[in-house]
Amino acid sequence: MEYILQTNNLSKVYGTKTVLNDVSIHVPKGSIYGLVRKNGAGKTTLMRIICGLTQQSAGNYTLLGKSNDDSARNRMGILIEKPGIYEHMTATENLRYFSLLFGIPSPDYDKILKMVGLQNAGKKKARTFSLGMKQRLGIAIALLGNPDFLILDEPINGLDPEGVYEMRKMLEELNQKHGSPFSLPATF
Repeated sequence: MEYILQTNNLSKVYGTKTVLNDVSIHVPKGSIYGLVRKNGAGKTTLMRIICGLTQQSAGNYTLLGKSNDDSARNRMGILIEKPGIYEHMTATENLRYFSLLFGIPSPDYDKILKMVGLQNAGKKKARTFSLGMKQRLGIAIALLGNPDFLILDEPINGLDPEGVYEMRKMLEELNQKHGSPFSLPATF
């Protein structure tokens, strides 16, 4: 079986506090994978290590067949904790800005906004968005560049029950339609 992510005895210690202790997971290519644990269990820390935002204290991991390699991370879409959007910009302006920042050729922004259920919000300022709409925009930003691997930390945060259903459905459809190895270390 081919794995998109493998961690081997991954640990993280902050001072005297062990946040991750010998975590070994194997995420099959093409899967949707969820980490479900209570708050403070280290899920976000694990995702931050995989994304290169912090270093592990021990252990190792392989992402997209490469060990701790930035070129693999360039093929990832990431939403950790809360969306980093610019509230004075519209949804479309945010997508355009992040496309330029990440060096991604201009995609069809309307298509991406439609995929996350923001088809009618492209010209609205993000400051007027509900928490759920901001979360959807963050996911739209993570989808820029058609990533091979998608990491979403609590992607349904702030969504109402209908939004939770739509988000799950959207992620499943993306996985099936594009055959992409979207994997979601996330809490559902």
